[in-house]
Amino acid sequence: MSYMTAVNAEPPLWRLIRDSLEAALAGGEYPAGTPLPSEAKLAARFGCAIGTVRRAVDELVAARALVRRQGKGTFVPDIDAMARPLRDGPDRTAFYFFHIRAEGGARLLPETELLDFRASVPCPASIAPHLGVAPRAPMIVARNLQRIGGRPVVLDELWLPKVLFPGLDRAAFAGREGTVYGLYQKGFGHSVIRTDERLRAVAAPTEVAAAFGLAPGAPVLRIQRIALAIGDRPVEMRISHADTREHEYFNTLA
Repeated sequence: MSYMTAVNAEPPLWRLIRDSLEAALAGGEYPAGTPLPSEAKLAARFGCAIGTVRRAVDELVAARALVRRQGKGTFVPDIDAMARPLRDGPDRTAFYFFHIRAEGGARLLPETELLDFRASVPCPASIAPHLGVAPRAPMIVARNLQRIGGRPVVLDELWLPKVLFPGLDRAAFAGREGTVYGLYQKGFGHSVIRTDERLRAVAAPTEVAAAFGLAPGAPVLRIQRIALAIGDRPVEMRISHADTREHEYFNTLA
């Protein structure tokens, strides 16, 4: 086989099926919490063997775009349902996107206070490339203070491309019934399936120090997170500062 033939070869069928299902998920064809059609039905739809469909679905499960439930089938994840506490404590999936806990202690879900919400802010040049938007594109900006056990621990600043969240206002953001990512999923069709994070120790800016009761310039942990929806679409940039005097960043990779 020549190099040119290899380059021009069409992708395998399972990959085309995966891309088709991914586009359907991103387009909201299968809402949160609903089952995917059976592998037999999908095989008939795409005119292929069940094993080919299974390979495509396996890829989406590995990417967390889908989840398998033993004996029930394959479902579109419901982010808020995944984060809902169980009788014996929070489900581990609640901590996919929250990694701060008391040093050496149990993991607890935070209490969140909305400090500020602005519906149209020009995107800074430093943020635009991370979200695939032009500098000065209209953005939604929200600031949250998160407490664990009543103690302020994390100050978040969220940047959202306004074009992806039409009509989102302070009342809807503050009055959401579940998590922020649940709002993105159910309100606007953006299912966050992974995040990219960068961490570093920095001197606390004045407003961060004030929120935590620290002296300006005291060391804090800065976390820059890009939230990616199905199809690797960036939908949020979050800049967080965490007080790690009595708390730590904890994450389990699996």
